[in-house]
Amino acid sequence: MNISYCPPIIDANSLLNLKAEAKAFNPLAGNMWLGIHDEPENTIERYIQDSFDFYLKDDYNYSGIPLGAPVGFEWWFHIFEDNDRAVGFHSDHDEVMRMEDDGMMRYPFCSTITYLTNHISPTIITNTMTGGYVKELLNFPPTEVVFSSPEEGKFVTFDPRYIHGVLPDRNEGRITLMYNVWHYHPKGLHRIGCKRLPLPSRFYKEQVKQPVQWLGKTGTCRADVIDLRFDFKYPVGANGGDCWSVTQ
Repeated sequence: MNISYCPPIIDANSLLNLKAEAKAFNPLAGNMWLGIHDEPENTIERYIQDSFDFYLKDDYNYSGIPLGAPVGFEWWFHIFEDNDRAVGFHSDHDEVMRMEDDGMMRYPFCSTITYLTNHISPTIITNTMTGGYVKELLNFPPTEVVFSSPEEGKFVTFDPRYIHGVLPDRNEGRITLMYNVWHYHPKGLHRIGCKRLPLPSRFYKEQVKQPVQWLGKTGTCRADVIDLRFDFKYPVGANGGDCWSVTQ
C-alpha cells in the first residue's frame, strides 16, 4: 500500500500552538482552502505550507496519476469532544464534483494526517479504493488494512483513493489536522479568513517509514462503506504511535 509516516515532526511548543488554534477555530464551516503561494494568515496555514515544503515537495503524488503541478491545499480538522465520535469510512475526493457530475470521482495528489494528541483510536486505512465513480470499489473486501495509532506530531501520508475512517470510541481528546494536496482549486473551498499571528512550527527531520507487517494476535471488527458491510482483522496489543499492516 502507498502509505508513509514519520515520527513526531514538530516540537512540543509547535503542537501546543496548533492545538490552541484548532480549538479557537472549532467548529469549522466546512473544509478550507489554502493556495500553495498564499501568504499564511495563521499558524495552521503556515504549518500546512511548511510541512509540505519540508516533507512532500519532492514526492507528493501518492496516487501515481499524472495530474500536473500542485496549486493548493484543502484542509480541516477533527476534535473528538463527545463519546462515540467516529469518522465514517470514505475516500478523499472532490465532493462537489461528485454531487454535480452524477458520482464522478476526482482525487487530490495525496492525503495527509497530523496527529495533535495521543489517543487509543487508530486511523484505519484499507487497500479498498474508490474508482472513477462513487460506487465503484476496487479490492473489496480489503485484503490489507493499516492501523495508524495517534501520537502527538506524527505525520501520515497516503493515496487519497484508499477507503479509511475511525471507528466509534468513548475516549475524548482526539485532535487531528488533515490536508489534501490538489492540482486544481475544487469548487466551494475558501480561505478561512481568520487572521492571527502565523507562528512558525519547529520541524524535526525524521526518516520516512512504511507500515510494519503485524504478526501478533488479531481480533475482528466490522465497518460499513457506501452500502456495503465488511469484517476485518485488527492488531491486538499494538504499540501506540506505530503503523501496522494486517493481512486480511
